[in-house]
Amino acid sequence: MNTRRIAFAVLVTAILSVSIFSQQNRFEGYNIILDVPETQNAPACAVRYSPPATTVTITDLDRSTPLNVRACGGSNVTAGSGGSATLRSGVASSYWCFEGEDDSYRVDFPGDQYSGRVSYIWRANPEPNEAGFYNVRDFGAVGDGNTDDTLAIRSALAYLATRNGGILKFPEGDYVVGSTGSFRPLVIPSGVTIEGVSGLHTGASTNNMKRENPSRIRLKGTNRALFRIGECTESVVMRDIELIAESPVGTYGIEALGAYLSTQSISLERIVLHSFYRGFSVYGLPQTSLNWQVDYVKVKECRFIFNADAAIYTNVRNSNWRIEGSLFINPQRTPNRAADSMHFERVGAVLVEDTFGGGFPSALGGTFIKMLDTGPLTVIGSETEAMTESFVYNDVENPLAGDYSYPITFVNSVFGDPIIFKARRTFVSTGTLYGPNTFRADPRVRVYSTGDRFCYDGNILACRGATKENFGNATIIFMTGQPSEGQVQGHPTYFGTDVEFGSPVKMPSIPFRSLPRNKDDGSMVFCPDCRRDSEPCQGGGNGAPAMVVNGRWTCM
Repeated sequence: MNTRRIAFAVLVTAILSVSIFSQQNRFEGYNIILDVPETQNAPACAVRYSPPATTVTITDLDRSTPLNVRACGGSNVTAGSGGSATLRSGVASSYWCFEGEDDSYRVDFPGDQYSGRVSYIWRANPEPNEAGFYNVRDFGAVGDGNTDDTLAIRSALAYLATRNGGILKFPEGDYVVGSTGSFRPLVIPSGVTIEGVSGLHTGASTNNMKRENPSRIRLKGTNRALFRIGECTESVVMRDIELIAESPVGTYGIEALGAYLSTQSISLERIVLHSFYRGFSVYGLPQTSLNWQVDYVKVKECRFIFNADAAIYTNVRNSNWRIEGSLFINPQRTPNRAADSMHFERVGAVLVEDTFGGGFPSALGGTFIKMLDTGPLTVIGSETEAMTESFVYNDVENPLAGDYSYPITFVNSVFGDPIIFKARRTFVSTGTLYGPNTFRADPRVRVYSTGDRFCYDGNILACRGATKENFGNATIIFMTGQPSEGQVQGHPTYFGTDVEFGSPVKMPSIPFRSLPRNKDDGSMVFCPDCRRDSEPCQGGGNGAPAMVVNGRWTCM
């Protein structure tokens, strides 16, 4: 009896062993190319495909066991030598399928004229309850601060592209990319969310023993971008992660570029762009005169730290932005370092809200917002300090710059450093505090102002010894007045253009003996007890309009 039980147990164990060792993982994908070219003369999406007849090489990553793969889904697999096999799609598309014992394999195939040969680490299909959520370490990333994780991250992005998107998680780690001279930017495809652990920047003024961001991607080398976004890309999200460069020489954290097909919905949330030449750079290619459309760009609660030329830079004619709740810490401006927060060379509409930044009192940053050719700019509840300029329009003095069509609007903000206009523009300002001599503008600038101030409370700091110059030499179309207070001299409400009223206008009523002295010529009131046609005005009458002419009140 015992002998039979033992024999039966051995048989069951043998059957289970055969079942386990013959278990195959399924691998599905496409001949997908992730690449953003710059020299195309026709539409070139960031996601492209090699032809169906392309030969794909499968390489075993675990050489301790034999390569055991077989075709599925109509594909064809041919065994090779040295732990490799070749794979071809069996249908009229770039889809391929194979099964294997390991969790991942390396796949290589020829790309196109722009990308060159393509190589990825390809993992098995996920379990249904895990699909859509991926860990970059499952593609071979190490995150130890030494190992180059370029191939792992590129593979993960390509894998998500074949599924039309997903969430790619970066757990704690220092992920190094760009260790080789042949490095190409990592391309983010549509529908992908890159998610880390924290939006705290490396070196932040905390009391933590560990000063690096818990999850960051670190770019080595010079003259390269870490990430790229190209044409026909939609719904890209990056959040809670730090991108940091080892060198500010020609480096870009995120670079979006294109010429023909539009891209839209790029969202950065609580990310850090640290120590690049430009943190986030978006530009159109010259093939279409910078007319690439990239819309619905949102930057929310991000930090831009010590980016040499500009934290955000755009040079594209058709692009709309919203920047909110963000912080810019600028390096010192030098002859070789612009140190700007936001440089919109060309852009569509821009909204900046609840955003702050600056340099340091002994190391002034560059310009908070610099613009050349733009649509409307609206700045709400924002502030900068310790900068060379708060705002500059047409710094290069391009003779073709200037447009009254789109207003520049500042609302409830604080700007003490210079605001400079070098071309015609409509400027609208409401409830904003400026310095006494902040503005450098000529009559080409038209100003509409309500409730603005140019000095602190006159009973406290006042103008700090400076002379209040309001909007400089700009043309004031309308400006609300301010009563005198303490050390600050007030100013009247001012209309700088013809005024037409749609109903009767009531002038102030002031008796003869109360007519104010030392009023400017043209001042006008109604005197209820003045005589008509008296010069100067005389009392004892039934009332007359009174106006100051040649320094004295004249009744009409």
